[in-house]
Amino acid sequence: MEKAPPEFDLIAKVWAPLTREAAGAFGLTDDVAQLPVSPLGPVVTCDQVIEGTHFLPTDGLDWVAKRLVRRNLSDLIAKGCKPIGAFLALAWPKERPQAQLAAFAEGLGQDLLELCGACPLLGGDTSSTTGPLVASLTLVGMPLAKSGEPILRRGARAGDLIFITGTIGDPFLGLGVRLGLMDGKGLQNAVQLALAPAPPPLVTAELIAAHANASIDVSDGLLADVGHVAAASGLHMVLELDRIPLSSEATAWLSQSQDPLASLLSLVTGGDDYQSVMCVASDNAETLVAQGEPLGVHFTQIGSCRAGEGVELRYQGRLVPIPRRRGWEFSDA
Repeated sequence: MEKAPPEFDLIAKVWAPLTREAAGAFGLTDDVAQLPVSPLGPVVTCDQVIEGTHFLPTDGLDWVAKRLVRRNLSDLIAKGCKPIGAFLALAWPKERPQAQLAAFAEGLGQDLLELCGACPLLGGDTSSTTGPLVASLTLVGMPLAKSGEPILRRGARAGDLIFITGTIGDPFLGLGVRLGLMDGKGLQNAVQLALAPAPPPLVTAELIAAHANASIDVSDGLLADVGHVAAASGLHMVLELDRIPLSSEATAWLSQSQDPLASLLSLVTGGDDYQSVMCVASDNAETLVAQGEPLGVHFTQIGSCRAGEGVELRYQGRLVPIPRRRGWEFSDA
């Protein structure tokens, strides 16, 4: 078994370069970090990946690290916040070669740089374990809204229109192929995307902060997450399944289905899309779409908010019963 390097050597060689010399990181030579001052305080999100649950033991660790970053980044983007610091807690299996740490650090550093606006690593902890690899990342964000507050689930209003970024369903399809549950023909991009689903561009956070009344990232499944917003805002939300944006691969897969509605429902309940769903006043809708296009952010209207409660599904002009499984639940883990 390869001997692990001394802790402080590991910090200096692997993790310290990811601080990008941020003043508050102190070069990772101390036990604390200092965050930039925010009038109402920073916004914090924390998520983890577990070997055998969120990724396969054979997956490249650069992609495992990217998946970890993106799980957290999608939360901040949907809240209208930009990342300003990251903290990593890593439980490293003793039987894993130490050389794989470099691949993990490379993937982590690349996404913190390219997707998170050069967000520095400010601290954390690395320990060894006889169990599976477990990595937890805490991302600290700065709200971009004029109010200095994040865009929460509870702010939607009757009359708002529901928009979503990007496309839905590819991570679900890609995971199905990777697990041998479906044929991978024509789903090459979906398989790659399933390794580390890509959230919308970071600039999306500015648009959400400027125009959204409520917002959430699609991690549990589109139907489940819209339900979270409906419950928090105390509103009735209508989703038009015909309007759900799909990639060319997902569209082709759907066209071959003998039961298109059932297949479409599997896409909107699959989860791990990491896109943002937001509720926007109808007066702001055109501005949101127009400002997003030149920035490479595509918004699609998929529904509306009304007085009442719960979620209503419509397909080809008719009401669709809500499926028993709306998305990921804790009992699925």
